[in-house]
Amino acid sequence: MITWLLQMTSDWVSIGMHYNPPMFQFPDHLYRPTFLEAIIPMLNPRLVHMEQRCISVSTLPSGSHVLEFADGSTYEADLVIAADGIKSVLRDFVSEKPTSLVYSNRIARRSVIPSEALKAVKTDIMRPLTWIGKNKHIVTYPVEANQKINVVLFSTDSAVPIGAVNIPLPWVKPTSQDELQRDYSGWGEDANIIIKEMKNPSKWYLHFLHPPLSSYVRQRVVLVGDAAHAMLPHLGSGVGQGLEDVYALCSLIGDPRAQKSHLDAALKAYDSIRVTRANMVQSMSTVMGDVVAGRGPGGGTIPQIQEQLKGVWHPIWHHDLVGEVKRAVANAYGPRGVL
Repeated sequence: MITWLLQMTSDWVSIGMHYNPPMFQFPDHLYRPTFLEAIIPMLNPRLVHMEQRCISVSTLPSGSHVLEFADGSTYEADLVIAADGIKSVLRDFVSEKPTSLVYSNRIARRSVIPSEALKAVKTDIMRPLTWIGKNKHIVTYPVEANQKINVVLFSTDSAVPIGAVNIPLPWVKPTSQDELQRDYSGWGEDANIIIKEMKNPSKWYLHFLHPPLSSYVRQRVVLVGDAAHAMLPHLGSGVGQGLEDVYALCSLIGDPRAQKSHLDAALKAYDSIRVTRANMVQSMSTVMGDVVAGRGPGGGTIPQIQEQLKGVWHPIWHHDLVGEVKRAVANAYGPRGVL
């Protein structure tokens, strides 16, 4: 198999990629488990309850909502922010009908490798890279201050339409190194070295929300993150969209002028800016998966892939979120606002 390498850094300037610093200044490669371990001790245990799984929500005549949890506990709330992930229980309440998590015909095999174990790799893997082949690609990037390399091997079955195959739970399973070596045979010396160092890899059957939701709000229940717009990982933007959701929502309901009577209008303002934006990124993520699998709408040759990658991150990285949210808040609370 012939593979080629597209380097996901400043080398992409030649095919239209330009990078400006993001609005929030985080390290280039933030390892999520380390991030969570750092912030959990900062949370107030009187306000944050771990290991609680919501199983239902109902509405009271007052307009408040009652949340029921798997341990039998219930809580009444004026506002419910549902960040309960891709398998969200509250999503169907918001949509008022069953929603579909669809198998994308894509598999990701994941592992984290000590950088020391990859010294024999000739390619500079201390920067994010995508290694592209037909119906397969490999993503590598450093984490934990370059001490480890995160590796994801993607493969796509393009022979069947999306949604035609149902995958039983669990969607994440252990896999074998033998399977990886068999499926990526012929990918070259560097890829072989990386795969041989993938100890205890996991196999993820990638699902996403299809079709997307037309609203993230019903009554005073609002969806954020994967609960609202579960997407494929091919633009690395799913978590970013969740952060945008929370930034917009907190700006609207956290405004000093906000009162309980303002909740409905604030949620309407949130819905007006987030649905279009996040659903666009979700759609682009699906297309990006096709492009790096050599099945993009513009063709699968190297020049065609390069052409399709031009500017692909621009609407994500360069979106004026702060300005958009400021305008939403001003429209809501300003002289001509509805609140």
